[in-house]
Amino acid sequence: MSELNPRQEKFVSEYLKTLNLTQSAIKAGYSPQSAHTQGYRLLKNEKVANYLNEVKSKVIDDNVLSANEILHLLSNAAVGEETEMKEVVTKRGEYVKNPDTGKYNIIYNESVEMVEVPIKISDRLKARDLLGKYHTLFTDKHELTGDTPVIINVGEWDDEAEEEMDKKYPNRTKIIDDVPFED
Repeated sequence: MSELNPRQEKFVSEYLKTLNLTQSAIKAGYSPQSAHTQGYRLLKNEKVANYLNEVKSKVIDDNVLSANEILHLLSNAAVGEETEMKEVVTKRGEYVKNPDTGKYNIIYNESVEMVEVPIKISDRLKARDLLGKYHTLFTDKHELTGDTPVIINVGEWDDEAEEEMDKKYPNRTKIIDDVPFED
């Protein structure tokens, strides 16, 4: 349990719902005339601020999907186990005897029903695409890691310096500019 008094706890609870200082302070039982000032003071109070952060992080942890939960939902969608509710108009006919002619007529009654149907094929394909990207199955880019220096020497290169650089950095990027200057 926190070290706050009941009004401070009520303030934190209301503030998390509305993010309104004044209304939260009023609902917690503080005077409407000083509610804004009191709410500001409460947020500056170290105990209240710590409790607010603690409750906020708990709420976020409880309500945000983890990576494994998202992967599970995507996997279910990819194989077609996910469903969605749709409104469907159903038309039911029944035979009713016409009292004037004595013949039976079909009378249709339409009603809207909620039906659980599999998700669309496009949604299944999108889930498969996202899973493939997560598992890096469809990457065209290749990541190279390592130290490759780029050495740019302005001016004349002597052959010894060139050979020394080739030995020291065999995979270096070399820019050769052997276009003669025009006089």
